[in-house]
Amino acid sequence: MNMYPTLSWDESLSTGLPRLDAHHQELFARYNELSKALAHGSAAGRTATGELLDFLQFYAAWHFEREEECMEEYRCPVAAANRQAHAHFVATFGEFYELWQESDADLELVQKTYAELGNWLVNHIQRIDTQLRPCVQE
Repeated sequence: MNMYPTLSWDESLSTGLPRLDAHHQELFARYNELSKALAHGSAAGRTATGELLDFLQFYAAWHFEREEECMEEYRCPVAAANRQAHAHFVATFGEFYELWQESDADLELVQKTYAELGNWLVNHIQRIDTQLRPCVQE
């Protein structure tokens, strides 16, 4: 069994907006790159984690802004919850980023980053982002 499973995006995760779905697919692809690097060994995993955290610092903020605008535009009832979840994500992964820069890229931080990101991506998209789909379809 792979200790670092990958994530698969499918239509059940669709927001109803192809541009947002493409953003989510990019996040899944980056997560899966980290999974593969971790499976190859700790050095590769440490490097990939640093690269992923660098990427998330910019991409997540860029994506969140666009997603929040869409939720407002389509009057999605979970828009406020979405903003709160995004703020929590930025805080959590900002802390990981700071710890990453201060540490020797320890394996425990690598594994925690991997687990948190995987859980967050799937849970957030399934529970919140997909609630945009019926609003878009109206």
